[in-house]
Amino acid sequence: MKRFYSVLAVLLFFFCSTSFAQWMPDSKPDYRKLRYLSEEEMLIPVRTNINFTETPPPPGNVRLVAEYEPMQAVLIRYPFGIPYTLIRALASDIQLITLVASNNEANIVLSLYQNNNVNTANCSFLVAPTNSYWTRDYGPWFIFDGNNQPGIVDFPYNRPRPNDNNVPPRVAEHLNINLYGMNLMHTGGNMMSDGFKIGASTDLVYEDNTQLSASQVAQKMDDYLGIERYDVTIDPLADYIKHIDCWGKYLAPDKILLGQVLPSDPRYNDFEAVANYFATTPSAYGYPYKVYRVYTPGGNPATPYTNSLILNNKVFVPTTGSQHDNAAIAVYQQAMPGYEIIPIQHSSGNTRWQNTDALHCRTHEVADLGMLFVNHMPLYGLQSWQDSIQLTAAIIPYSGQALIDDSLRIFYSINGQDYNSVSLSNSNETAYSGYIKNYTGNDT
Repeated sequence: MKRFYSVLAVLLFFFCSTSFAQWMPDSKPDYRKLRYLSEEEMLIPVRTNINFTETPPPPGNVRLVAEYEPMQAVLIRYPFGIPYTLIRALASDIQLITLVASNNEANIVLSLYQNNNVNTANCSFLVAPTNSYWTRDYGPWFIFDGNNQPGIVDFPYNRPRPNDNNVPPRVAEHLNINLYGMNLMHTGGNMMSDGFKIGASTDLVYEDNTQLSASQVAQKMDDYLGIERYDVTIDPLADYIKHIDCWGKYLAPDKILLGQVLPSDPRYNDFEAVANYFATTPSAYGYPYKVYRVYTPGGNPATPYTNSLILNNKVFVPTTGSQHDNAAIAVYQQAMPGYEIIPIQHSSGNTRWQNTDALHCRTHEVADLGMLFVNHMPLYGLQSWQDSIQLTAAIIPYSGQALIDDSLRIFYSINGQDYNSVSLSNSNETAYSGYIKNYTGNDT
């Protein structure tokens, strides 16, 4: 398998030192409200050799599921870190799994759901004690292995919260799928996957694994998650958390959303360096990313707009009543046509959205274990003339069910006219192909 270690060469420019002496983050927060270590946790020695049982990697060609792929459920935790407006929206058409400490607590939460008009028909409970509501950070990472079997990759969570760290095995048991252990200290808020073997994190992953070289980190990401290109960047936000979801988000294999600040902001050059990298780096489709920018100046009210949750055909965007809310929603609508963009305001109380801790941090999607996966690399730009164009795709029914032959078709339009369709034929194992014909050299 060919491997691309961009962390060793292409991204060297990311690891420059920048002074942020002028940057003033939000006033000192209540540690109980944010993803900071609590004052008690700060007294616990840093665990560089955590007691973690590593397993062999998943067999074969591994693929880490992207957030924008089909999902069957979403994972949250009680006591809540999200408002009932979001809970109701999540449970409206997808399974909502709530982590609770006991069966008695499950009954309490069920009553709360009933009293707040949550669709309890879509609610289930997993008894698993937790330390915090940041399911994003400690939750499971879903993969499919080389045998097309689903699994969860566990990792040592980079916080001294043992109950949180035990959640992925409980979820694997709950779903009755394989569990793999990758001994690389990490956190879900600092990991993005495009579903096509490209991933991204900030250099926090190196700080948390000083015993490993950059190439060793990349090797583990490849072995356990199938990440062949691991883009490790600086943290342009220049804040304590160094999580990539606080300033960036994959929207599709060829689209990325990045925060933006004014040129007068001391972080401006770093934000632009990251944006320039993605704008000039090939996506999984072979051409550079389409980079979308959303204004995230920080301060109060918070502007945590990249910290959204993509859940099937919906995108839940955190809003705070800021004057910048509407512009952020407009960016999502432009970047993600066909999706329902749903603002979720939460601007008061102890669990209100923060600039470094919002909606994405407190939810975690659960992959559709029987999804239909289609891997098609789009044709890009002008094509050399030929009397037919071959289109190919790998089609994998993770459900194990047979594909329906007459449903496998290419739909296409010439010059904006009505759509036509042609059949796909099985050319090699999971590979299917078909041909577009009857066009001229000037057609589009």
